[in-house]
Amino acid sequence: MRGREKRGRGVEGEECCKALIPGLPDDIASDCLARVPLRFHPGLRLVCPRWRDLVTAPSFHRHRERIGVAEDMIFLVQAVVPVDNGRGSDEGEEERKGGAAACRPPVYGLSAYNATLGSWHRVVTPEPVPLFAQVAAVGREVVLLGGWDRASLEPTAEVRVLDLATGGWRRGAAMNAARSFFACAAVEGRVYVAGGHDGQKNALRSAESYDPAADAWSALPEMGEERDECRGVAAGGRFWAVSGYGTEGQGRFAGGAACVWVSGGRMWSLGGGGGVGGVREYEGSGKGWREVAPLPGGMRPCAATTVSCAGGGVFVVAAQAQALAEAEAEAEVGGRGHRGWTLEVGPQRWTRVGTPVGFTGFVFSAAAVRI
Repeated sequence: MRGREKRGRGVEGEECCKALIPGLPDDIASDCLARVPLRFHPGLRLVCPRWRDLVTAPSFHRHRERIGVAEDMIFLVQAVVPVDNGRGSDEGEEERKGGAAACRPPVYGLSAYNATLGSWHRVVTPEPVPLFAQVAAVGREVVLLGGWDRASLEPTAEVRVLDLATGGWRRGAAMNAARSFFACAAVEGRVYVAGGHDGQKNALRSAESYDPAADAWSALPEMGEERDECRGVAAGGRFWAVSGYGTEGQGRFAGGAACVWVSGGRMWSLGGGGGVGGVREYEGSGKGWREVAPLPGGMRPCAATTVSCAGGGVFVVAAQAQALAEAEAEAEVGGRGHRGWTLEVGPQRWTRVGTPVGFTGFVFSAAAVRI
C-alpha cells in the first residue's frame, strides 16, 4: 500500500513539473509569467528548468512585446557616486575638498534605469567597467566596448556582452584597435565604432563593425579625416560619426554638437560649444542645424548624454545648474551631480526624472533596449 502511495505521489509530482503553473493551462500560465517585471526574472529562472527555459527564450520576450508588457531599459556607463545614508560618504567629501580620493581615478559601473517603472539599479559585472567605455544594445544583448583600462589608464580593445534574458556575461572578440572616446552605435544587428584616439592620444580615422551573433569584427573603410571625441548615431540604416576634432584640435574645446540622437527619422542635437544652446534639428547637408526648443530649467548641457527611446522620446542625463544644485544640497536631497530628464520631441515637452543620489555620477555613454 505504501509503495502504491509513493508511486502515486511521484506521478503527481511529475505532472506538476510538466505544468508551468499547476492547475492552469500553459498559455494562461505563460501570460502570467510574462507580466512579471524584468527585475524579478533572475528569481524566475531559479524556480525550475521549465521556467528557466521559458523566460530565456526569444519567443517569451516577443510575447511580452505583443501583449504590451515589455519594459524600456536604459543602460548607462556611469561614474559611481559613494553614498552614505543618502548624503555622500567621507570619500566623496574628501574628493570635493581635493584630498587623497581626488587623486584616484573614478570607478565606473553599468547603471540601469527602467523607464517603464521609474526605477534604478546597478548591474552586477564580473569585472570592473573600463573608464569611458561605450555601450550599445543589439536585440536582447548589451555590449560594452573600449575605454580606458582602470589600472594602466591606457585605451583597451576589450568587449563584454550581457545577455539580458539569461543574465549571463561573456567576453566578446576584441576590437582590432584599442581606442577610447570614439563614435559608437548599433545599426541593424551590428555595433559600429569609428574614430577616437589611441594610446598616444592620436586621433583615429579607422572604423570597424561587430556582429554579436558571430562574435566577429569586420574592418570598414577609413573616415575621410581623423575624429577624436566624436559621437555615433544610427539614422536611416546608416552609421554616422558626428562632431569631434583632429589630433591638432585636442585641448582647444572647439564648438560642436554635444549630444546627438535620432527620432522620427530626423537627427537632433542638444547644446553646443561652451555648454549653451538648446535642442537643434539637422536640416541636411549644407544647411546645418536650427534651434527648435529651449533647454529645461536647471539643465547644463556641457556634460550631457542622450539616448533615443522607444516611442520617439529621448532620455538625457546632464549636469544641474548651480542654483538648483545648491537648493537641493540645502534641502539635503543630493544636490551636486547629474540628473535625468526626458524629452517628448513632438510637443517639445521636458519632464524631470527622479534620480537617486547613488546615480548622480557623470554618464559617459548610454543605450536603450525594449525587452
